[in-house]
Amino acid sequence: MNIFNNFRERAIQQPDHPAIIDSGAKKEYTYAQLLEEVELKAELLSRAGVQKGTCLGIHLSNSPDYIIMSYAAWRLGVCIVPIANEMALDEKVFLCRNIALDAIICLEQGIGAFSQVQRDESKNLYNRVHIVPISRSREHPEGFSKINPAFLRFTSGTTGQAKGVVISHESINERIQAANRVLKIGPGDRVMWLLSMAYHFTVSIVSYLSSGATIVLSSGFMGEIIIRNMKNIKCTIIYASPTHYQLMNNTGATELPDLRLAISTTSGLSPKISEEFCKLFNVPLSQAYGIIEVGLPFINLDNPRDKGSSVGRLLPDYEILLEDSGLGENLKNIKLRGKGFFDAYYEPWIPRQELLKNGWFDTGDLGVMDEEGFLFIKGRSKEMINIAGMKFFPYEVEDVLLKHPAVKEACVFPHAKSQFEELPYAYIVMHGDAASVNKEEIENELTEHCARHLSNYKVPRKIIFVDKLKRTASGKLIRH
Repeated sequence: MNIFNNFRERAIQQPDHPAIIDSGAKKEYTYAQLLEEVELKAELLSRAGVQKGTCLGIHLSNSPDYIIMSYAAWRLGVCIVPIANEMALDEKVFLCRNIALDAIICLEQGIGAFSQVQRDESKNLYNRVHIVPISRSREHPEGFSKINPAFLRFTSGTTGQAKGVVISHESINERIQAANRVLKIGPGDRVMWLLSMAYHFTVSIVSYLSSGATIVLSSGFMGEIIIRNMKNIKCTIIYASPTHYQLMNNTGATELPDLRLAISTTSGLSPKISEEFCKLFNVPLSQAYGIIEVGLPFINLDNPRDKGSSVGRLLPDYEILLEDSGLGENLKNIKLRGKGFFDAYYEPWIPRQELLKNGWFDTGDLGVMDEEGFLFIKGRSKEMINIAGMKFFPYEVEDVLLKHPAVKEACVFPHAKSQFEELPYAYIVMHGDAASVNKEEIENELTEHCARHLSNYKVPRKIIFVDKLKRTASGKLIRH
């Protein structure tokens, strides 16, 4: 099994159908043209020493090149490792030293990020896209090559050490089929793409090209530009974050006549954004629940209008088990099993069969399912703060802090007072010029504000003023 073959078969079936429309560069690739580019780049990689068994980092921005180089690597039997541009330098070096990488594909201006791990001179493959040889600091775990690896991505590590998730060609194929049984994406669809390809590729980009759809790359990320591109290119689907939808809501536009499906992912969707988008464009936002280890087990397609805060019903190829967490009926441990699950954790190496108990994967999320089968995610168990046995989620405190007019952003996290005791602390980004504010007065004011709306044990014991919050490269708050 090789994901490249799915794309090649589709290109043979519909050679003249548009595969990618790059609205920024004003360039279009038909399926035949895209296949030709993939074959050409595979030959260039092969001449540069890339071969079956190579582990290749992809450090490119959202572009046709990202798609082309990924498929070219798969054409040669290579395992690709996404390295997001948004990652900090230390994160990139950490990744290179903890994976047995052979080389990295990046633009000429990005080569310097890998100087600490670069083995030899880089080589210009084409148009300033270089291949950078990397010094291996380790070997792959035993068993890595036996699972037909296609994709290795480190999780974001918001509450602890990031883990490398290994996914085979077979698993990718299973998960895209599972998702498309309900999404029903086909050649008639044009998908507006706004997310980072480094974080969203195997159940989205791969699925679209395997299904014969057209991927539309926006020429910009302002709401007006997104809407203009969608209208001009007649997009039928948009796959984006709540932030993108908020930007679109703020334009005052009211028509997207060709849109049939709007999927929201990456973070929780607020009812305000959802209701406003539906009112303006007459298309409800469908919230999705994606997990790198699992795929896309939930998408709210059945009733996104009335149950907008739900991630929807379970997809047919999955099963769910809600276990008692000791935190009440509305906070059950969510476990899943089904097709397309990840094949192993890279470091330490844990094959899927050793990790899963009776096939069940513990997501680490807590939630509740209503009588109609709609799942509501309430939070992550690892993010819960425990004060002498009384547990709560940081989001509850953050929501209260954000209602204060001086607070622009907030991040609440557990501070370990001792081995057995935690205290809630908060990072605060203020509106306006923070330097001109008496921080002691504001801290007292925020503490009193929280005390009026929260139980005493949830009130932050210390407030720390910062210029910006720490986030992962994918934009998630870091709470450890």
